[in-house]
Amino acid sequence: MRWQEILDRFRPATAPGGAAESAAHAAARTGIALELAPVFAALDEDLAAAAALAASGEASAEERVARARGAGAAVIAAARADAPAREAVAAAAVRDAAEAADARLLEEAQARAVALLASRSPRLDEAADAVVHRLVAGLRGTS
Repeated sequence: MRWQEILDRFRPATAPGGAAESAAHAAARTGIALELAPVFAALDEDLAAAAALAASGEASAEERVARARGAGAAVIAAARADAPAREAVAAAAVRDAAEAADARLLEEAQARAVALLASRSPRLDEAADAVVHRLVAGLRGTS
């Protein structure tokens, strides 16, 4: 296309003055369409390649999502299958800890009882016997 044809597009189509219809716009539209037709034709290959790449990407993404869902389901199934054994181990640990705490408390109580028995005086036995005899005598009605 010659430069003169390009510059002719910018010339007024009518004489200066009031607004009037002009054929310049219609001519410009057809000229632009003719100019751009080879450009768009050259882009057809690229558009087809982009569409193929997008379709391939979507297929790859769907495949990855499906694999991830399968792996997630496998992890959940394994965790559910493992849960009873893990719960049993945890329960045994809690039970063992409680039994150990109970054994410590029992040992402490026995040690205190031995200490109390060792520290009592013989008069305590006599006093306890006297209190028991008085109570029994009071219940029988004899003093």
